[in-house]
Formats: sequence, structure tokens, C-alpha cells
Amino acid sequence: MVRSQDWMTEEGLLLLNGWKREGRSLEEIAGFIGLQPDTLRRWMKRHPALNAALSVNAAATDFQVENALLKKALGYESVEKKVEISAKGERKEVETTKQVGPDMSAISFWLKKRKPQQWGEMAVGEAKPENNLNELLEREGGFGWDEIPELQSTAEAGADLVAAE
Repeated sequence: MVRSQDWMTEEGLLLLNGWKREGRSLEEIAGFIGLQPDTLRRWMKRHPALNAALSVNAAATDFQVENALLKKALGYESVEKKVEISAKGERKEVETTKQVGPDMSAISFWLKKRKPQQWGEMAVGEAKPENNLNELLEREGGFGWDEIPELQSTAEAGADLVAAE
């Protein structure tokens, strides 16, 4: 027999919360733990922690995370409030607005996920994009980067110069 106390542990509440965030209905969750949906609803009324774990709106959570990522990618203003107490004991609340710049990791992540053809990393064995300069130059005239002395390693360039004399 399943008891509510079995699910009131940290692990139990985390699992219930995870199922809810995945978008599972209360009926599905009740089935997972071997209960009727009405029993699970009664448990939620009696146990605030259980109710909180199962009241998460998965869509709202996804939007919150997406908005936080976008905010970090674009940069934002942060208002910092401090209370200063003078030598005379007078309290003064001070607000400071700080500008937080865009985060390159968030920008990169956003672009790679939203526009993978343009910004994503190529998988092993995947065809190179058509705008690959090296491939274009090789097709046009057999031009190779190794023919440019400035791009060769110092040892290779020195060997070529000695051999040419």
C-alpha cells in the first residue's frame, strides 16, 4: 500500500516535481505511484509540500528559463539596493543601477540552437558549407595554403629557403 509519507521525502518530492515539469498530468502521476487521481488530490490538500511539488506549470518554467537566457544574451540593467547607516544612526536607502553586458556564452548557445544551419557546429562527416573559402580556392586552381611561406611553420619555411639556394 502506498502512503503519502513515502513521497514526502526530498527524493520523492523531486521525482514528483520532475514528472510535473515534463508535462505529466495528475492522472498520469497518480498512475505512476499506484494511486487513484482523487487520492492524489486529497494528499495535495493535506500536504503543502506535495501540493507545491505538483503545482509547477511546466510551460511557465520553460518560458522563465528562455527569458532568463535571452536576458543574459542581450544584457540588462540591474538595480542594487543598499541600506547605509550614518555615524548618527540615520538610515538611508541607496539605489544603484548597474548595466550588465551581454554574455557571449548565452549568445552562442542561443544562436546555435535557434539557427543550427547558420551557427551550429558541424558534426563529424557532415558536408562543409558552400562558402568554405579553402575548398573554393582549391577547386578554382589547385591553390593550397601550404604554398604561402607566411603560413608555414618556421622550420618548414627555413628548409624551403635553404633548399632553394
